[in-house]
Order: sequence, then C-alpha cells, then structure tokens
Amino acid sequence: MTGEEIKRLFNRLERLVEATQQKSGEGTTWVVTFPDGETHHYIFRNIRSLEKVEDDVSNLFLWLWNAKDYLKHRAKTRGLDHNFVEQAVNNDPCLCICADLSNRLKHSRRDYSRSGKFPRLGRLKFTAPQSIFRSITFRAFEVDLDINDPSGLEFQMPIIDKTGNEIGDAFEYAATAIRMFETLKNEIELAT
Repeated sequence: MTGEEIKRLFNRLERLVEATQQKSGEGTTWVVTFPDGETHHYIFRNIRSLEKVEDDVSNLFLWLWNAKDYLKHRAKTRGLDHNFVEQAVNNDPCLCICADLSNRLKHSRRDYSRSGKFPRLGRLKFTAPQSIFRSITFRAFEVDLDINDPSGLEFQMPIIDKTGNEIGDAFEYAATAIRMFETLKNEIELAT
C-alpha cells in the first residue's frame, strides 16, 4: 500500500462528504397516509432527492470503514505492527459505531456489534428556515413547496441504537471518524 493510494482514499472520503452536503437538485416528493386513511402528497422543488443523500451517506460509511483496512496495509508496508490500527478502533467509541454501521450496511449484520449498541442509520431529516422558500401552495391533499435557496437546508441523520434511542448524528460521527483516521494516517507516515 503506497502513500499515493492512501492519499486517493482520503480524497475519495472528501468527495463523499461533499456529496452528502449537496442540497440542490431535481426535487423530491413523498406520500403520507394518516391513521384516518387520508393520503397527502408533499412536493419539494429544487432540492436533492432525500434517497440520494441517504445513498451518499451509506457510501461514505462504507468507504470510511475501508479506511481502516487501507491504514492497516499501509502500516504493514511501512514495517509497523498493523494491529495498532485495530486497537485504536476498538478503543474509540465513535469508530466502533462507524464500524457497526458499515458492517450492517455491507453485510446486514445484526448478530455482532463492536460497540455493543447494534446501531443503525435512521431516516434522513432536514430543517428549513422560512427564508429559503419561494412559495408554498396548499391544495386538497397536497402541499407544494418551491425552494428558492436549498443551501439553507440542514440535514440530519440519526444513529439509532438497539433500544431505539438516538445516540448521535451520522454526519457528525463521519466527520469525527475521518479526523481520527487522518490522525492514524499521520502517525503511520511519521513513524520510522
């Protein structure tokens, strides 16, 4: 494993983070059926499909977890004991959560949890200040929201533990994990 391969991996992670932050797009819709049987349609114009953002978050976690293996290989290439990477992961609650999320995404694994929390990604949510809307139109069983400035949206994706409690936000966990892997990368490159 070369330094250039590690550099490309971290560049990929950076692009994946950027993809999760893209907010403008072709628009998205969803349908909600209430307990009384009434069905309402919600149309959001000029924002990115929430499903695409969820896909990007999943891809980010999959590649984030691949970083561990890349770093282990790089440590071995540099003549270091690669087990210190595994130990660093096991000693960090954030990295353990990220490992569990990735393994669940990749293998649908629910029988093992490095963190003991058996976390899963919740549904993507967003908040939007009133100032970003161009117009809101109400029709019978339909709400049509035309968003003028999607950059004002704020995404959140909860991480849910085995008991159904929210234990954090996927975007924050990913950012923290990247910083931690960058620290490990730097330790490997500076070791002699």
